[in-house]
Amino acid sequence: MSEFSKYLSHDRVAILDVKNKRQAIDGALELLRDSPSIADFPRAAASIWQREEVMTTGLGIGIGAPHVINSSVRFPIAALIICRNGVDYGSLDGIPVRLILLVALPEDSRAEWLRYLAKASSIFRDDAMRHKLFAAATPEALWDLVKDL
Repeated sequence: MSEFSKYLSHDRVAILDVKNKRQAIDGALELLRDSPSIADFPRAAASIWQREEVMTTGLGIGIGAPHVINSSVRFPIAALIICRNGVDYGSLDGIPVRLILLVALPEDSRAEWLRYLAKASSIFRDDAMRHKLFAAATPEALWDLVKDL
């Protein structure tokens, strides 16, 4: 398991046809709904949206990174989705978001979140890799791209 994919699995990557940010984030959340890593799914989901109301998690260059760090999460877990057509995400650069990495971590994991975000950012800043991820046509193709990163 690689540093990036350690919180992901093949069943938590998806390609979605969504029309807006709400559908995109809710689609990523659905991939985590039945996970034993999340003790209180409704609370975790509400926390994601509360965070988005404070400030967008749009990182720029077509990437969104919604996250929750609280006691509703037992163990770190993530979902990765590609939005086929991109969605208006409120990112500062105005570029529609095509890739969302949603991460949920336990309350005492702020330092781990920063390390994980740094790793993800280094992957996403690579133009060639980012465009490969955007172009993934199936969840299997997306998983093949990220499983060893």
